Amino acid sequence: MKKILSKLFLKSIGWKLVGEVPKEVKKAVLVCAPHTSNWDFPLALASFALADLKVNYFIKKSWFFFPMNFLFKATGGIPVDRSKNHGLVDSMTLLLEESNEMIIAVPAEGTRSWVSKWKTGFYHIAKSANVPIIMGFVDFKVKEVGFGPMFKVCGDFEKDMSKIQAFFENKNGKFPNKYNPKIF
Repeated sequence: MKKILSKLFLKSIGWKLVGEVPKEVKKAVLVCAPHTSNWDFPLALASFALADLKVNYFIKKSWFFFPMNFLFKATGGIPVDRSKNHGLVDSMTLLLEESNEMIIAVPAEGTRSWVSKWKTGFYHIAKSANVPIIMGFVDFKVKEVGFGPMFKVCGDFEKDMSKIQAFFENKNGKFPNKYNPKIF
């Protein structure tokens, strides 16, 4: 049912899903960008459903209020108190290590506002848990949502981040003035 509704949703607004996540991938960090609008959320959920992915994602703790908390919990939301994010990388790494299957989606900018550089927790989680990074995106210019390349971090931060930056530099958020594709 989720698949049918997701397909209808994307079709009704003129969007399409592109790319895929290999079925054998059981654990990964899904780095998501650009994140400039609340529309990113339903588009991402639709892409997860159409790709048959069970994804957990970070969301600001203040969004976990009645009745929204039920929606976020049901769709894989993990509340994050951004004022107390110390230990988040360690706790997410442990969560991945203890799970048989888990894909964690992380909005790389950490906010819908413009940032001078991306947060790098997604990178450190993937490196510490020894799981691949999958690139997930929305592109409002071409009305596409989906998945780009997947790779294992090599440990050379600049080399890995350059690869990520090259993929995302031509993606367009709903509000382009809120997106900085120069990530580090």
